[in-house]
Amino acid sequence: MGQEIATTEFTDADEQEFRRRLRAETNILNRWFQQERFEVPETPMCGIELEGWLTDGDFVPAPESETFLTEVGDELVVPEISRFNFELNSIPAPIEKRVFSDLNRSLSGLWRRCADHAESMGLRAIAIGSLPTIRANMLTLEHIYPSKRYFALNNRVMELRRNQPTVFSLEGKEVLRASHPDIMLEAAATSVQVHLQVALAEGKRFFNASTIASPFMAAVAANSPFLYGKALWSETRIPIFEQAVNLGSFRNLDGSVAKRVSLGNGYVRESLLELFLENLDGYPVLLPDNHDRTPEELCHLRLHNGTIWRWNRPLIGIGSDGIPHLRIEHRVPSSGPSMPDVVANTAFFLGLATYLARMPEAPEDRLGFDAVKRNFFQACKYGLNAEIEWIDGKLWNLQRLVLDELIGPAEEALESLGVDRDDIYQYVTRIIRPRVLTGQNGSNWQRAYINTHGPDFQRLLEEYYEYQKRDIPVHEWKCEA
Repeated sequence: MGQEIATTEFTDADEQEFRRRLRAETNILNRWFQQERFEVPETPMCGIELEGWLTDGDFVPAPESETFLTEVGDELVVPEISRFNFELNSIPAPIEKRVFSDLNRSLSGLWRRCADHAESMGLRAIAIGSLPTIRANMLTLEHIYPSKRYFALNNRVMELRRNQPTVFSLEGKEVLRASHPDIMLEAAATSVQVHLQVALAEGKRFFNASTIASPFMAAVAANSPFLYGKALWSETRIPIFEQAVNLGSFRNLDGSVAKRVSLGNGYVRESLLELFLENLDGYPVLLPDNHDRTPEELCHLRLHNGTIWRWNRPLIGIGSDGIPHLRIEHRVPSSGPSMPDVVANTAFFLGLATYLARMPEAPEDRLGFDAVKRNFFQACKYGLNAEIEWIDGKLWNLQRLVLDELIGPAEEALESLGVDRDDIYQYVTRIIRPRVLTGQNGSNWQRAYINTHGPDFQRLLEEYYEYQKRDIPVHEWKCEA
């Protein structure tokens, strides 16, 4: 849920003091970059956060997360913004040997415990990008999770918006326009966040590589084709979140307004420090909650960074020994459809980002950021059928490009990191490759099910839930009449 805060009410003096501390901590961070103080991992570490839904037995959203979290009683299972949602966290692990099998075992075990606790309460726990049975009248402040952070976030966003409602507008297979008087639309979009620890020297290349990889991850992991019963984009979750917290900030060189939720405003040129400098002067402070901690803990810098939702977000961690480390949080993949799919998406991202980051000629020198941004929205809209630009200057079908040019190098990159061939085969060769080859990701399965059975979203979720419980990868799911 992010860093909890002490209050929901802030004064101008609070904001001035917060900005003073934020600037002081950014200066400390600047010094750390100059001193190259960051931990250099012998083996890169990774971890994931997985967001889920709670429904009743009829697969209608159930606002029961407080009781559910108490029942589960695990520090790795935490709240999300609405009482329909919750989040699982993995324990960070080195990217080597059987990392993905180990991750699948621990994630599946924890998810199964959550599912069992939910069933004991007459509920269902479901991992999916957007829940087809959610409706606008359910996403209200009545169902916000009772956390000071979330109440304050809503208040501050609406204050900066001059209490103007969010008007969600999207054209896909159908058209949807809906108005929300608060930020609760954000709860309709649930994701997986992949964390990758990087060395200072490779931070720039890995961040840019993660950005270039984002269109492929949006398409391969797409699992949110519906909102409020309307058929929209292949990955509708991306525009849901971008519009839910739609706050203007500074203007880019091209005159466009930088957004609070976005792919970013360009490539990193020298180091990840640039993004924290952009945070400092480019984005209004949403949660000016002042802490009496040592400046070297960077509490204010990290809190502010946590309210700027780049789809690839730089993170600063501080070890128990006080030594900082750098991470990239890749926020593009949808939640679900199965736990093996979640792990396979993680493996593909890590392999693809490593391949792109360590290419002899940097791909960002051959593919402009504007092209990547266009690729990203094409992938969100059309999924595996998107037409995108690539580093060879050609226009490619995304599905064909992944199969012909990217999966093999991603597998080789994972092997270069020390991942066992059997693990790569299990999660990339046997899950990602056939998913892309058949074109059956989570979104396309959902669409095919509705095309076959009609708009019976409860029946869809019943089938979805059974497949998910059995840990069957989505490319093997059926939807016969």
